[in-house]
Amino acid sequence: MRSFVTIIAVAGFIGALTAGRGFALSVDAQGNATNNIGRLSDIAARPLQHVIPPQPILVVQPVPPLNTHDVKFEKILTAEGAIAVDHTTDAILYEKNAHVARPLASITKLMSALIISDHIQNWNATTTIAADEVEEGNQALSAGEVYTVKDLYSAALVGSLNTAVSALVGATGLTRDQFVAAMNQRAKDLGMEQMSFVEPTGLSPADVGTPADVARLLKFALSNPRIKVTSMTDHVSILELKSHKRKNVNATDWLLTEHVAMASAHIEGGKTGYIPEAGYNFAAQIKNDEGHEIRVVVLGTSDVYKRFTETADIAEWIFGNFEWVEAKEKH
Repeated sequence: MRSFVTIIAVAGFIGALTAGRGFALSVDAQGNATNNIGRLSDIAARPLQHVIPPQPILVVQPVPPLNTHDVKFEKILTAEGAIAVDHTTDAILYEKNAHVARPLASITKLMSALIISDHIQNWNATTTIAADEVEEGNQALSAGEVYTVKDLYSAALVGSLNTAVSALVGATGLTRDQFVAAMNQRAKDLGMEQMSFVEPTGLSPADVGTPADVARLLKFALSNPRIKVTSMTDHVSILELKSHKRKNVNATDWLLTEHVAMASAHIEGGKTGYIPEAGYNFAAQIKNDEGHEIRVVVLGTSDVYKRFTETADIAEWIFGNFEWVEAKEKH
């Protein structure tokens, strides 16, 4: 009996000394000491605990801009198809034949740029222009010339040089057929249901898509920092490495070079396109001075100038008549 009392006393003494360390000793029915980690501190804290109800999760729900006074777009477009969407919500703000597929021309290069970006590891690597890569009738780049991949990429997007795109396809390590297959798979993955390609430059009228497809392609393409920065460049100087001569390449985007001006807005990236079967195409992301962004696509305008003025007309109508409201908090 005395030994049992002694065990209890010792256990109580040790428990008093060690309670502040978050563990306790107790005695089981057989008189054996057991270590119960944290039990004393848990019991001591229990009366102080308060049940905190779960807090609602607030989700900020973007709100599409509204044409509050229902002002109609009254200008006549020569574009066969067009669309304008809010960049944040993808809400359609204007459309004309927006779901009718048309030849894309060099807007095709936006998809090519995405696939090239996926496969190029070293942007300072060099590549030699092959004879079968040179665009017929265009001697901006010649067979046998050597450039860095980075310079060719800039030339392809800024100056829309088809030879540069063809050389870059070779630099990816893919065959031309594999590259085009990757373009079509990416279009499918991104939900561009009527977009399809047969080659990477846009020279074929069989490279097609709807204005709605192009607006979606533009969003994904300009989310790539390299594509966005390059497409906002008004000119580049590329170095031919064998002759050490530089060539200047000017942008085909007249909103970027300010041949066509917009009031209180500026371009955040875009791509032009033209072949006879397509007419004059343009896709642009535009931001106004208040920070609101839209994407505008026009396909099949009647001349090189109108693709920019009609884009500007649509943008200025939207920024002048639509109201962006604060995003709503949704539980």
